[in-house]
Amino acid sequence: MELQKDVLRKVEFNGRIVVLGCGSIGQALVPLIGRHLDGIYERLTVLSADEAGRKITERCGAKFVHAHLTPGNYRSTLKNYISAGDLLLNLSIDIYSVDLIRLCAERDVLYVDTSIEPWPGVFDNPMLKLHQRTNFAIRERALDLASELGADSPTAVIDHGANPGMVSHFVKRALINLDRELREGSANPQTREEWAQLACDLNITAIQISERDTQASHRPKRQGEFINTWSIDGFVDELMQPAEYSRGTFEKHRLKGGREHRVGSGTIYLDRPGASTFARSWVPSIGSFQGLLVSHDEAFSIADYFTLSDDDGPRYRPSVMFVYHPCDDAMLSALELEGNGWMMQPIRRRLGADIVTGADELGVLLAGHSRNAYWYGSYLTIEDARRKVEYANATTMQVVAGALAAVLWTIENPRRGVLEPESLDYEDCLISAKPYLGQMIGEFTEWTPLDGRGKYFPEKLDVHDPWQVQNIRSRQWHGD
Repeated sequence: MELQKDVLRKVEFNGRIVVLGCGSIGQALVPLIGRHLDGIYERLTVLSADEAGRKITERCGAKFVHAHLTPGNYRSTLKNYISAGDLLLNLSIDIYSVDLIRLCAERDVLYVDTSIEPWPGVFDNPMLKLHQRTNFAIRERALDLASELGADSPTAVIDHGANPGMVSHFVKRALINLDRELREGSANPQTREEWAQLACDLNITAIQISERDTQASHRPKRQGEFINTWSIDGFVDELMQPAEYSRGTFEKHRLKGGREHRVGSGTIYLDRPGASTFARSWVPSIGSFQGLLVSHDEAFSIADYFTLSDDDGPRYRPSVMFVYHPCDDAMLSALELEGNGWMMQPIRRRLGADIVTGADELGVLLAGHSRNAYWYGSYLTIEDARRKVEYANATTMQVVAGALAAVLWTIENPRRGVLEPESLDYEDCLISAKPYLGQMIGEFTEWTPLDGRGKYFPEKLDVHDPWQVQNIRSRQWHGD
């Protein structure tokens, strides 16, 4: 059943909230969190390494503290702000999530973040081996900590923004919709195994997290300028990391340069950066597009969640990947960055008030079933985003939606251990996030990655199985 109208969920919480970081996401989230938690601003503190969010925070009646957390001072700093019953919301980069989660567990503090982050010097460190610079490696440490702390430790929800985060709930909603549409079913999975069996029964062979950002400024990009609609540092990290995806049980081919993180895991990293690894996808508003195959944790967590195994290993597992076309100025910025030998442009500009048109279209494309492919997700225009927060943009608002949903769920489920998005109640999170996601769209398409391929130039394609990763990845020549 589709969500027909926005519901503003309110939750009772008597503890304090500490927000780490107040960049584009924090500046949009702080004014909204009070809609869901009465009286929270007198108990909310923002710790930030710069002054960017001070005016917004203080205008809301919350406390702002200029603080730069490091491996040497994060414990002594945070102990002054968090104690039992509080919640730490991590919206920063370059602060190691695993260290924060461990500290929160020790102090009986709830934890939420929008991405699993390491300390600085990992993603852009040429002295490290390729696999050490991957998201898979960082995520593995978080999962190891989850096992160590146990299921009854204070709830710590990791990777819960837009993607990773809300897209995992989009997958579940899409599967329910497909069950109704394709076979008039009434599936109501309750366990991970039941969800995986539903995906298997529907013959879902590939899941793409598919995002196309069309937001544009009245002032176009100039040479020597890096532009983005969200964290520039966070985006550059993704561009410089090895491309990663999960290889499903339907795959017949292995991509050249692809290496498995762990034998038999189906988790793949390439010997090339996400900035120059291209793949094809589709969104309802504009149709097909070519985007970047960048590394994201949901490519692993979704694939793991929907895996069915027996004694011989996985018997069903979909291929999962993130295909991203950022706003056009950001794509040009990425190409310039790589072309300049990874020397960062001297000027940075995050788009906000200067955006004059466009939307962020973020969803999941489930393929391989009897009607080819089905997209489900959020279409959020700049106008709709600004109706919520006048200086926000569509990209940041989608992340805020995921973070707020995770905060509300965590408060109501305080002792569930360290969890990825797939373990949260998808309906609850969709209801919480819906007011900030714009139009929710579900649409079938006959498009496949083979459309228009091989017509003018020879390519190495599997014409009998359109949704092979070999076909999805662009620029596969005969010589590869």
